[in-house]
Amino acid sequence: MFRKKAPHYLDTRGLNCPLPLLKTKQALKTLPSGECLEIWLDDKSSIVDLRVLFSTLKISILEEGETTEGCYFKVQG
Repeated sequence: MFRKKAPHYLDTRGLNCPLPLLKTKQALKTLPSGECLEIWLDDKSSIVDLRVLFSTLKISILEEGETTEGCYFKVQG
């Protein structure tokens, strides 16, 4: 069963590119400085886009992985 691991999370599973990227950008705009955001997705093509976004915005990736429930990133804003 899916459980939130961070206080702020975004579940984009079921959405195709570019929606996971766009929704992540929106969530990062409202994320308080220093807080963690956990993003879940199942669109594998969006993984590269998210890594580029985090690099461009200088967002730290604290953790990333894949489970039976999908792929995830845990980032700090």
